Amino acid sequence: MKYIAAIEIGSSRIKGIVASVDDTAAITVLAVEELDSGETVRYGRVQNAREVSLRVNEIIQRLENSPKVAPGRISAVFVANGGRSLASAFAEATVKLGGEAEITDQTLQRLHKEARYNLATDREVLAIAPRRFSVDGAEVKKIIGAFGNVVRGEFTILTASPENRRALDRVKIESQGNDIPRDYVTRLLAQTEMALSDSDRQVGCVYIDFGAETTTIAVFREGALLMAATLPMGSANITRDLCAGLSITAETAENIKISKGKAVVERVNIQAPDDETREIINYVSARTGEIVANINNCITQAGFKAADLAAGVVLSGGGARLNGFAEMLEAQTRMKVRRAAVDASILAADNRIKPADHFDIIALVKYAAAHSAINCLDLPAQPEKAEETPEEPRQRVVAAAARTAAPGRRRDIDLDDPDLLRDDEDEVLEQPDNVNEDGEDPDDLPEQGPDAETTRATLLERLKNWFAPKVDDNDMD
Repeated sequence: MKYIAAIEIGSSRIKGIVASVDDTAAITVLAVEELDSGETVRYGRVQNAREVSLRVNEIIQRLENSPKVAPGRISAVFVANGGRSLASAFAEATVKLGGEAEITDQTLQRLHKEARYNLATDREVLAIAPRRFSVDGAEVKKIIGAFGNVVRGEFTILTASPENRRALDRVKIESQGNDIPRDYVTRLLAQTEMALSDSDRQVGCVYIDFGAETTTIAVFREGALLMAATLPMGSANITRDLCAGLSITAETAENIKISKGKAVVERVNIQAPDDETREIINYVSARTGEIVANINNCITQAGFKAADLAAGVVLSGGGARLNGFAEMLEAQTRMKVRRAAVDASILAADNRIKPADHFDIIALVKYAAAHSAINCLDLPAQPEKAEETPEEPRQRVVAAAARTAAPGRRRDIDLDDPDLLRDDEDEVLEQPDNVNEDGEDPDDLPEQGPDAETTRATLLERLKNWFAPKVDDNDMD
């Protein structure tokens, strides 16, 4: 059994999770905590490291105090990496083996290193996703284990601004005053690994993460990631439009967007119960239409058509819950749209936790469990139970009986003790009332024999005489 702890720092919410992973790779969510990020995160990038640190550490404390996690302590954590600057680039690399040789993991690492060098960028490389490989000019699906002279690879490299990572590094993550080591996970890879099937990737699909201030788009085809981009717009843009247009607070605008807002394709004949609702729908539809148009343009500019992407659109993110958004997206892209779902095999230890509401953070857990051996939870050691020898149970029974029969005795009886018949030095064992009816001195005990057996025999003989029936000399006449 191992445990995974993860943190998702988003533009609207900061989430934390602890989950267990058993030997069969089954995942059980133990605890989930979240807080509003306020204005401390913008477009997926940390703006105020101190405020974010306070929120993150409060989440850590809540997780550790959860009944399903306590008394464990979080000792490592996975942190999502992505944000506004996430983008993809194409790169290729060739490695000559100097003669026919087996292609190994080391060969693949050489290809990755060469691809990074050929990309020639000052951006941070988050991940390298393979597109296709060829060995001596022939395409090969899996190169590890193949033999050849020349290996060529084509890759999609995910990059981001270095400032994204530096901003995350400034966030202090602690448990009881001690720094917690962290490992970064590329958010897009984690989400698509859970949301997409092999069939989706093969026939072609678009994955869209519609968040608060960013919208991430990824295109898959022939089993590979071909393109990724991030738009600096999201559902928070709709909320701001409502704030400005209706002169209301952000909190009120968010509630109105959820309760009355709706995105409609045709705004000419809006069906609304009153003028206020009609105005709200107009604001929502106008901004949603702009966002969807940018998504569609991003896909077409990358050279993809609806006919190339038979699996359609897989949609995730909090903004995707907006009423009518999926229908508008479907109308403009001319592709079927479905919501990303959490694996049915992932369970929750608490009925109050609904895995479907935490797709983003559970995706991090699933990815970390599959790609890392790190255990994120320290549990207190359980005291080891000493094994008993065959004689120990018998000794305990005898000792208990001795304490019951002779409460004045200070030490337990050992059957092999040569001083078995000797009382404690400062205690005198009480004698039965009828032992000394013949007037014998109770302290007049037989002297100890040369060994324990002789002493035992002498005392037993005397006990027989004490308890023998008394015979009157007159009765014998």
